[in-house]
Amino acid sequence: MKRTFTAFLSLLLIATWLFSCDKEETVLAVAGAGAARPTVKVVNDWVNGRAVVVAGARKYEFMVAFGREMPDGAMLEFKEIPTILPIIMEDQDGSRWDVFGYAVSGPRRGQRLPIVSSYMGYWFAIAGMYPGAELFEGESPDQSFTPPPASPGWTVPEEEVFSGSSFDLIPALDFPGIERYREKDFLDNEYFLADTALLIGLKLGGKYRLYPHAILDFHEIVNDTIGEEHFAVSYCPLTGTATAWNRGLGGQATTFGVSGLLYNSNLIAFDRLTESLWSQMRQECIGGPVAGFAKDIIPVLETNWGTWKTLLREPELISFETGHDYNYDSSPYSNYACCAQGSPYPVQYEDSRLPSKERVLGVVVDGKAKAYRFSSFDY
Repeated sequence: MKRTFTAFLSLLLIATWLFSCDKEETVLAVAGAGAARPTVKVVNDWVNGRAVVVAGARKYEFMVAFGREMPDGAMLEFKEIPTILPIIMEDQDGSRWDVFGYAVSGPRRGQRLPIVSSYMGYWFAIAGMYPGAELFEGESPDQSFTPPPASPGWTVPEEEVFSGSSFDLIPALDFPGIERYREKDFLDNEYFLADTALLIGLKLGGKYRLYPHAILDFHEIVNDTIGEEHFAVSYCPLTGTATAWNRGLGGQATTFGVSGLLYNSNLIAFDRLTESLWSQMRQECIGGPVAGFAKDIIPVLETNWGTWKTLLREPELISFETGHDYNYDSSPYSNYACCAQGSPYPVQYEDSRLPSKERVLGVVVDGKAKAYRFSSFDY
């Protein structure tokens, strides 16, 4: 694609500004002198007795949640600030916090907010996995549904686990190659992701890595490593949910595969050490030798490519050169995300308070969930 001389000058100015900045990977948004940007909305809330903060912006297509009670016992209250990403909010003591939950200035600089189980997903999936889920700024839930008891040796009813395919028929990716996007590349090439494309990202040991939906649609699980951190990223296209957890099990790092089984239409992974079955959304083993064992959660941020390029100077992504003969430009799920109602597989409970495919943020505390809509985070 040919670009105008004006566009070239704009990119040249951005590059000059970037080289003059601190050499950290995260960068502040380049908004232009005096440019106004929407403020990220911030909600101090409670979920099943736990104090949480939820921040989000429809414009940037993200919502995130963290705990508010710090390890030192302090209870933080957050407020909205004029936003220059990645900084999104300020606490009562003047510390400013970024979208990954780290304090970047003020008395708590360098500290991290407590992790809370949360993920984006379709409403039918959150409501089906957690019947009676609360809805922020919404109608009260029906509390009359009683989930059936778990089967012996399981933490869920075995009869509600359905087969979608077989073990490893959907191939997980093990330790994929990495590509680094640089702004200068944009001068010469049309990059492979549209600004609206969704990616999962995480931060470990000061490093950031992104996982495009376009790849995860075909593989669902990526076993990866950053430094000494061994983890698996999973994405379930049927429920639209993404999580990451530590791969440690029994004192060693295992890898995870796609079992082909589903519980409430949601991905069930299996570990290659014990072949136990793991529910992605519940983030625990639901059947097998280590049933009931919960994983250490690694927070993920899901947003679009346009926002990621604002958050990170040179985003690092897993490579589209996976060794598999897939056309990553075309989703195997076609228009499922926008057009199909619900899922082709059963869920234990259907909740009609919202459209089934509306993307919400689910925050889960001790088996109880609360959902947040983008409409609550829109200016």
